Amino acid sequence: MQMPLCVEFVCDATTGEEQSTTVCDDIHNSSGINHPSNPEEFGDFSEQDNNFSHNICMDIEFDHISSAEIMSLNSQVDEEIHNMHVLNHSEPTHIALNSIYGSKKELDFHLKMYAITNFFQYRTKTSCPKVLHVVCVDPDCKWAVRGVCIDGVSLFQVKRFDSEHTCPIDVRQRNSRQATSRIISELIKHEYGDASNKPYPPKSIMLDMQTKYDIYMSYKKAWIAKELAMELAMGSEKDSYARLPSMCHVLERSNPGSIVSYSCKENGEFHNFFMCLSAWREGWINCIPVIIVDGSFLKSYYKGTLLTACTQDANKQIFPLAFGICSGENTENWSWFFSMLKHSLMHRDNLYIVSDRHEGIITSVRSVFPHAEHGYCVYHILANLKTRFRGTQKTVSWKFLQAARAGSVYECEEYLQMLDSEDPRIRTYLERMGHHKWSRAYASRNRYSVMMSNNAESLNAVNATAREYPICKLIEFIIGRMQKWFCERRESSASNNCRLSTHFESELAVLQAMAAVMRVKPSCAFEFEVFDKRSRSYVVNLKERTCTCREFQMDGFLCVHAVAAIRSRPGLSCYDYISEFYTAHHWEQTYRAIIHPIGSPDGWMVPSHVKEITCRPPSCESRPPGRPKKRRIPSTGEHVQRQKCTRCLMVGHNRKTCRNPIPLHMR
Repeated sequence: MQMPLCVEFVCDATTGEEQSTTVCDDIHNSSGINHPSNPEEFGDFSEQDNNFSHNICMDIEFDHISSAEIMSLNSQVDEEIHNMHVLNHSEPTHIALNSIYGSKKELDFHLKMYAITNFFQYRTKTSCPKVLHVVCVDPDCKWAVRGVCIDGVSLFQVKRFDSEHTCPIDVRQRNSRQATSRIISELIKHEYGDASNKPYPPKSIMLDMQTKYDIYMSYKKAWIAKELAMELAMGSEKDSYARLPSMCHVLERSNPGSIVSYSCKENGEFHNFFMCLSAWREGWINCIPVIIVDGSFLKSYYKGTLLTACTQDANKQIFPLAFGICSGENTENWSWFFSMLKHSLMHRDNLYIVSDRHEGIITSVRSVFPHAEHGYCVYHILANLKTRFRGTQKTVSWKFLQAARAGSVYECEEYLQMLDSEDPRIRTYLERMGHHKWSRAYASRNRYSVMMSNNAESLNAVNATAREYPICKLIEFIIGRMQKWFCERRESSASNNCRLSTHFESELAVLQAMAAVMRVKPSCAFEFEVFDKRSRSYVVNLKERTCTCREFQMDGFLCVHAVAAIRSRPGLSCYDYISEFYTAHHWEQTYRAIIHPIGSPDGWMVPSHVKEITCRPPSCESRPPGRPKKRRIPSTGEHVQRQKCTRCLMVGHNRKTCRNPIPLHMR
């Protein structure tokens, strides 16, 4: 294939003037054919008129360039570009003569990073799509960098680099004009790549930038850098909501048997999300029949609430059951969460639910779990007692907690009488609430010593840092943390050689030592009277697995009196009288299932109909004035312990931010 190169000569017939003719003697001639530079050398253009009196058009073939030559030239250029080492954001800062960068933006980024790490400043002399020329802030300094765009591509190459500074140090280090919020975000984005990292607030950013790079910055600038770094590390919150349908699809595919659902409103806005993985569903049957629920607020831009349900495994550790994300804690959302929880978990007899006294939880449990017993967290009740009956804070705490934990009605009544001496209204308040809601002695079902909702609150504390992240990143963190827990506990349970779990094996050893000093009087082969050091007697029936202290039958674990009775009879073993919920076998079976990771979104295999689903962030009400609140507001009567520095022993800060001099006697 050949392509002719044509030149056209035109004479305007109306004016009789010749248009200017240009001979393209600067055209590259790849085939080596010589073309004339003088128009007269072309010969006669017309036999009738040699003076351009009419319109004349001639096609002059300068050269024949084959398409194969063009393709060869293009391939050579592509190969040269491919062999070039092009620098980008992810590579270490590097400025050198003839170094190549992916774009002008990449060169500008490396220049700023180079200035920050080498403690100097520069100003931009020339900046256009083809050239970036920067010089030192001191006009008399010779330091300069000039980058030029490579023809035909967007790459930039450093054509000039004067690396020596000839200016005073104090001039070029006066401030940090190159340390913009976006550049600082590149320096700190690794701090937000993993939600398991400790919180990295703006004040820590300010301190680290000052100590590492001698950069002094305002709090607002550090806050903006933090927001940009979080977006660089985890993506925007809008994109995270848009990716939620795909994540749910991949999560169900990678963990078959899981209950993962989400719902959106008619306009496509996010409504709620529920997750109960198959590993949690399988492990639930090996745990005690107690569900602990709690809610905690999310701290991202679009806010919301994280609902949590958990229980306790055979080693007295937190076992997750389900997580939900919704707009807030109200009756509607709690009813939805409990309905999904009931659908996901296997039915258990003698189910007991523990929570705080939120009205939405009380109403929802009554409607969704009518046959379960609902008990309240005694810590929240104690906080209410301190608020309602002032002046009793110092002495009411231990008396109420002892009354709640008492195994017998008689013992509980003793402590209630002590509370009467503090304030008679306390008993009336507790009776109106219902003794079975807070007291073990009055409960109709086993509470298994779960008196508080701190298990669910502790699980929320584990997710505290991640609650500030976009929704998909929050879910990824929860899955990753539970995956780690399952792996570690699976290995611990497999290495256990005892008949009970590690925790309860230790408890049994303590009971054995305490029972050694007790006196036992047998009544028959299975009934005994046990006397403690104070000569108080308790009746133990091993056949019925009961004791008059009621600890034996309430928790399914031995009391000290039952241990003393078993020790007095040769051939009897304590392990035969302990509930299966504390055995090593149940502990191992609880974590037998595997939580499979979902991988990076780039590798997700998602059908087209799932990708087309629209999920937008929930609509936000107008923000109130002032700084957004991210810390939990303490309840009335709740005392927050102030942070104490381990370096200077002063309160109000920690060791990392301590600036106080250390006294001589502490050195």
